[in-house]
Amino acid sequence: MKAPFQSGALLPLVTQLRACPSHDSSFSEKLLLEAWERFKHTGWERGTEPAPAVMAGLVLHDEQVARLLNVAERAQLLALSTIALERYQEKNNPPNKLGKTIAASLKETI
Repeated sequence: MKAPFQSGALLPLVTQLRACPSHDSSFSEKLLLEAWERFKHTGWERGTEPAPAVMAGLVLHDEQVARLLNVAERAQLLALSTIALERYQEKNNPPNKLGKTIAASLKETI
């Protein structure tokens, strides 16, 4: 019996590894920090209307401003923010999808 690497059985594994979503580094901590810097400089000043993004942040951050929304609306905004945070964390610290991909591929070749 030939070893998997000798028979070319690992070629499908290489293809799967290249396509593995855990390699997605398009949303890094650096990108998030750059977005935060842009957000801090939105230019909102007294006498002008705040941008919707500013209002969303204030609703999440400040109990007084949060009263502009009812309980259900605040829960929706918090839920969406939580989903965004989870997706950010998954992209930057993904579960071991790569290991699972390798294990599944090796099972197929054995």
